[in-house]
Amino acid sequence: MTTQQTEAAAAEDRLCRVMTDLSTVFKYLGAEHQALRAEEEKATAHERRGTLSRMGQNILQAARTVSSTVETLATVHGLRDAGVTQLFSEDAEGRDYSSMGCLPSAVETLFEALTYLDEAVTALSKAYTPTKKYPALAKARCPERMSVALSSLRAAVKGLCAEAAEIDEEVAESYGAAQDLLTQLERRVCRPVPAQSSGPTADEVVAAIRSNADVARAAAEALGALA
Repeated sequence: MTTQQTEAAAAEDRLCRVMTDLSTVFKYLGAEHQALRAEEEKATAHERRGTLSRMGQNILQAARTVSSTVETLATVHGLRDAGVTQLFSEDAEGRDYSSMGCLPSAVETLFEALTYLDEAVTALSKAYTPTKKYPALAKARCPERMSVALSSLRAAVKGLCAEAAEIDEEVAESYGAAQDLLTQLERRVCRPVPAQSSGPTADEVVAAIRSNADVARAAAEALGALA
């Protein structure tokens, strides 16, 4: 295998990994959207319902954009695999005939996919932008699943930027901020919910009573009130 063939194979592998990461993103956004819809249905305050509705709509928009990105990257993969490059029709003299447009370009389609991913990142960021009245709503309902979704999206953006950098490094670098935004978003909205304490055990209660006369007296009074 020549160096050129090796590089082409590596590029295709990278593209496939990006599509796999995006499939994971799409898969794991479902539970979050479902939870937001359920919470919206139970909300009684009009403004709260509106906030939850917008959050759900942004999650849905992100999922749809991710789906479009996968389709676009599949087109890039197919064009490369078939060896199809951007091609114009020809006029009678054999020159480019632009009036009929041209065949798709794998390069342009790749950058189109990168634009889609940036839109998906923006939609997720909007979903969890705190509002003045309900800032506490700006958190993931399914933190573990959203953490997977956000980290997978970050990996997809990184992989696609690496792919685009081989064509236009400056343009690829302009999308680098999306990776940082996803990292910050994951840290902020995917904090695990603290486990609820089950309270002291019977042995712990007895030990507290024996070690502290005030606790023992309070416990006796409480038991007396219940009698």
